Amino acid sequence: MLVRESQIEDILATYTDLAQRVLGTPEPVSLLARQMDVPSGRLDLLYVSGQQLLVVELKVEDATPTFVAQVAGYAADLRAMQDEGRLASGPVLAVLLCPSFDDETRRICGECNVQPIEYAPEEVLTEFFRRLRALSKFIELRPSDHGIWHIHLIHRALYQLHTAPATAAQIAGRLGLAPVSVSNQLRFAAELALTARSGRVHHLTLLGTQYVNERNPDAPSEHVSDRQAAVLREAIVKNPFASPVVFGIYSLVETVFNLARNTYPVDQKLVIANFRAATGKLFDWAADKSAYHGTHMYSNYGIELGLLGRTGDSLYLTPAGLRFILLLQLHRSLQLIDAMYPS
Repeated sequence: MLVRESQIEDILATYTDLAQRVLGTPEPVSLLARQMDVPSGRLDLLYVSGQQLLVVELKVEDATPTFVAQVAGYAADLRAMQDEGRLASGPVLAVLLCPSFDDETRRICGECNVQPIEYAPEEVLTEFFRRLRALSKFIELRPSDHGIWHIHLIHRALYQLHTAPATAAQIAGRLGLAPVSVSNQLRFAAELALTARSGRVHHLTLLGTQYVNERNPDAPSEHVSDRQAAVLREAIVKNPFASPVVFGIYSLVETVFNLARNTYPVDQKLVIANFRAATGKLFDWAADKSAYHGTHMYSNYGIELGLLGRTGDSLYLTPAGLRFILLLQLHRSLQLIDAMYPS
């Protein structure tokens, strides 16, 4: 097993419910110390479970008599500390965690009052990943396609909702559009967190209201004002895992940013190939036409938000786009760290 003991230890120290499952204790465990210095060495993990202190020595290799002696020595050190009044009283149980034990080592464990527990390091690592909800969500995100080629195409529906909540059919009737088209627009708007729904009735969110209020009243509905673009940019940066559309927008801009290390301006052909792979659409967009349409659609969103510029088949990063990527990477990293190490 090519994994460091410290990595498994880190997981069991962070996720005490997982530690309880591995240790097989009937009561929850709480971590008291990690890498605690004692006279005979440094014990890996010290938990309390009920009235019992669990002295845990963790290994990622098969058990040996040396390991048994090691954890038994740690337990003796703690009992001595209890006698001296330097540690709370309570039964001290020595536990040796190893992937496997042979019969002889188990016999020695019995003689030394050490509890042998077999565990699978790979299962601990797998469970760790499953618990990273933010990271798992990030891995599973794929850009969605609602048939909306430009953000401004949802404006008329949004401006209708600014007057009062309504169903897709009601909005379609007022605008003279097909209900399916309005439904697609509203699904796209919901992924941008601009709208929400109660049953069949759609309404603006607080972000949606802010977005509509920042429109330029003197411009046609097709216009995305600078302030509207700023509202959406800020929302995406703060919540990068919000939806597939959000993921697609920042992934396209990030793809251009990464490719700029090779050539600038960035040719759209390079963006198509790299964006398809980076967003997990390698097979969904297997056809060149699908990859072109998906990339072109999301580059349109980036341009409308002021993150990118385009001349012919060349894409450019704007000052707002560069700032957006740097802030986004920071916020994304913070969310992933929070997921890895919950308080």
